[in-house]
This record gives sequence, C-alpha cells and structure tokens, in this order.
Amino acid sequence: MAAGQDARRPLAAIGAAIEAGLPGQAAALFEAWSDPDPAAALVALLLLDRREGLAALLPRAEAPGSEGGLAAALRELGLPVGGPGPDMVAALLGLARGPEDETARVHFASLVLVAGRHRLAEALLLPAWAGHASSAMVARALSGTWMLLGREAEALEAARIAAEAAPQAPEPMEHLAGLLLRAGQPGPALLAAGRAIGAAPQSHQGWRLASTGLLDLGQTAEAIAAANRAARLSALHAPHAEQIRTAHAADLPAAEPAPAAPPRAQAGWAQAGWAQAGWAQVPAQVAPPPAPPLGRAVVARARIVDALLLRETRTMFSASRLGYAWALVEPLSHVLLLSAVFFFLGHDSRPPIGDAMLTFYMTGVLSFLFFAHMTERAMDLPAANRSLLLVPAVGLFDILAAKSVLSAVTDLVVAAVTFALLIALGVGKLPEDPAAMVACYLVLFLLSFGVACVNMVASSVTSAWEKLWPSFLRLQYFTCGVFYHPLDMPEDIRNLILLNPLVHVTEWMRQAYFHGYESPFLDVPYLLQWTIGCLLAGTALFAASARQMRRPA
Repeated sequence: MAAGQDARRPLAAIGAAIEAGLPGQAAALFEAWSDPDPAAALVALLLLDRREGLAALLPRAEAPGSEGGLAAALRELGLPVGGPGPDMVAALLGLARGPEDETARVHFASLVLVAGRHRLAEALLLPAWAGHASSAMVARALSGTWMLLGREAEALEAARIAAEAAPQAPEPMEHLAGLLLRAGQPGPALLAAGRAIGAAPQSHQGWRLASTGLLDLGQTAEAIAAANRAARLSALHAPHAEQIRTAHAADLPAAEPAPAAPPRAQAGWAQAGWAQAGWAQVPAQVAPPPAPPLGRAVVARARIVDALLLRETRTMFSASRLGYAWALVEPLSHVLLLSAVFFFLGHDSRPPIGDAMLTFYMTGVLSFLFFAHMTERAMDLPAANRSLLLVPAVGLFDILAAKSVLSAVTDLVVAAVTFALLIALGVGKLPEDPAAMVACYLVLFLLSFGVACVNMVASSVTSAWEKLWPSFLRLQYFTCGVFYHPLDMPEDIRNLILLNPLVHVTEWMRQAYFHGYESPFLDVPYLLQWTIGCLLAGTALFAASARQMRRPA
C-alpha cells in the first residue's frame, strides 16, 4: 500500500504492520492517529489488545446508527461483512464488551481466520495464550492458526496442550492425531486417535486417522478394518477405505481375512480398552515397530510395484488413440524422417557401419529414446499421483520404479519388434554379441534411472524444469551419435562429443550389434562412472526431498 493511502487509511496500515510482525510500528501508527473514528479506533484497540481504552469507545460504537461504522472498519481491514454467514460485527462487539471472555475472542478470531487473515487472527488469540496453562479452546484455535501459517512445531505443541486440557473431547484429539501424522509420528498419532475414539466411539474422523497410523506402522489388517469402520460411519471415507483395500489386499494373510469388527483386542483395539488409562497419555515418542525381515520387506515392496505396474500398463498410452502401437511407430518415424532428409540432401547412402542406413540409424535412435522416455516420464510423477500418495504405504520411489520398469520393458519390446521387422525386410540381422547388448541396456537403465530421480526432484522444485529438460533432450539428439559416427567429426568437436556418456552408449550398442565392428571410442569405465554418479546424486536428492514432494502442492 502506498504511503498516501496509508495516511488516508490508518486502520489498514495498523493491520498491515501487525501482519508484517511489526507490533511496535502498529502501536506507533495508532499513537500518531489524530481524531480517529470511534468504530475504527475500537477495532485498532482490539488488535493491539489495549483493553483500557475499550470502555470509553464502546458506548459510541454501539450507539444507534453506528453499525455502519464498524462494518466500514472491518472492510478497511479486508474482512467480509454481511452475507448469509456469521455476523462479524456482532462477534466484534461481543469481544469488545468482554475482552477477557475467551469464547468471544476465539469466535471473532475464527471468523478472521476463515477470512484468510491468519496473522490478524493470531494477534487476536495471543493475548489469551498462556502456554501450558492455556484453555483447550484457545490452544486449539492457535494450533490451527499456526498450522495455516506453516509453523508446524508450534502448532503441534499447542495441539498437545489442547488435548491434555480436554481429554474427553474428541475433536482436539483428532486434530492432534492429524498433526502427528503430518510430522511423521504414526505411533503417537495412533494413540491420539485412540483417545478420540474412546471419547466418542462414533468418531468417523478418529477411525480414519487410526487407519492411517496403523498403515504407517505396518499393521495392514487392522488399518483396513479401521478404514472400513470409518467408511461405515461416514460415506466421506469410502474412497480412502477402497483405496487401501485395493493397494494392500495382497498383504493380508490368506488364512486370516481382514476382520469386519474393530481390530484385534490383543493389539489394544478392543473398544472398551480405548478409554482405559493406558490411552490417557500421549507420549512425545513411541518406539517404532521392529523392522520386518529383509526378505519380507523386499517381497512387500515388490508387490506394491507389481500392482503399480498393472495400473501404469492401463494408463501409460491411454491419452493416445494408437495406444501401445505408438511406441512402435515413434522410432520408425524417427528413422524414416532421417532417411528422407538425408536422401533429399543427397547424403551418401552408404552407412559408416554395416550395410544399411536403416540399421545404423535404428541402433542410435532406440538407445536415445530409451533414455528420453525414462527421464521425461519421471518429471510429473509427484503432481500426477497425488491421490495415489494418499495411501501411506505407497511411496514415490515405488511409483518411479514401476514407471521406469514399464518404460524400459516397453522400449525393449519395441526394439525387439523393430529389429525383427528389419530382418524381415532383409536389411537387418541378429546382433553379433547379444550379451553385450543386454549389458549395455542394463547400464543405460541405471543411468536413466539416476537422471530420472534428479528430474523428479528438480521438477518438483521448479516447473521451469519441465520445459528445460525436453530442450536439453533435443540437443542430446544431435550430440549422442544417432545419425553420424564420431570419426566423421573434426577432432576438436569429436573430443567434446565424447564427453557425452550417451555417445558411449550408442557406440556400445553398435559394437554389440554390427558384425566385425570394434569401436575405437567406446570407454565403458567412463560410462560406468557417469552411471554411478547419477545414481548416487539422484537417490541422495530423492531421499532428501521425498517428504516434501509427497506433500500436497
């Protein structure tokens, strides 16, 4: 706001100073305010918590015909007045009549919070905040305010205080359980959800939160039972229950189907046990469950990836009418376009290696598209799978692994079909060294997977990366040896091109395919160094950013 505007609207300037975290400046603006309107001054005194001046202004603000002045003051702060919702003017007067009344304070602050003025709501609530001695109502209201302000540690502490101050009220317990889940503490979250259910057995939100906590702790059968209970209590939770039933059906033991009743009593889940003293304390930490054996953990992750593979198989080419046929058309279109361009340019039709330009181009195009597909498809995974990530057991790494494996298998099948077509046309032959070709594809997969991890993190940090990477791939297309041989390049340019690891992939592919060709430029150790470096960088970035990428945008 401009200075001139601030001078004409001192109340707005005071509100802006409070929202900027400058209470001293807000107080100075009020002191310099000459001849304020009684209604606007009343609002300013409430924001600054100057209770001694309220008694003098209140009769003038409540005088007949003064409602318009209060409404104008609230509008100056950007707060909505009128409409079918709660009467904000009445809430303001209620707080002015009894500034010590916590109910009136929380009511008015809640209306300000709903209006999106989070810091003004905080300023209204802080005078009633007394730390651990605060009431449950004030602590709960401040916890929600701090959560919206992104101060999660303070929000969690206030939620604990609210839960301890009102142990028989389910809503503070549900709120605490939700914050604990956001903080990555499923054990304490489960205890808080248990207390909410103990206070109100029909608490559908408590059962939903308990389901998520159990799932994070690896208790799949109990999590599904709790989700089913939440869905029976409220249809709002039916999608959640269906989602985890579908994702974790394979994890249930065959001889012991998921119970329809509340989960097993020996796990502390008997309904009568929820309200026992054992649930009456919410510890700061709960010992995590013992880690499952490595073999069992690997099998569980493999099942998740397998289920995701089936899902991706149905959706990968669903946007194209050609479907999976496009996967075969794409490399052929590249080769035919290159052949047509060089034919019309009068380029020598004799390939640098082999007997046909089609096979020379194809050995470069297939490896390039393998790399391009894997690295491009990883970029939108966090945004495109928000609903799937609501299932706690499904991680971004599982989705990335499924997407990468499906992309690799698709491109390998396309390569096999393409070479079979070339052989049928009489311009191709079987590869000279199939084992070397398999090794080349394996290294290319690991290199592409490492770069895919980097791309997924980078695209979640900035949307510009989704435009930069395709441009980089177009540059790679002309520098990785798809339609030329390094020997055809001048020495200075060749030395630069050989720094590109994809050139070594192309050379390795051609050495494995063409009979009698031994590349003078292939440097497998150099390619392996790039592969290991990309894997280490990608997995490190992924591990550091996985939690942030999983959060809703």
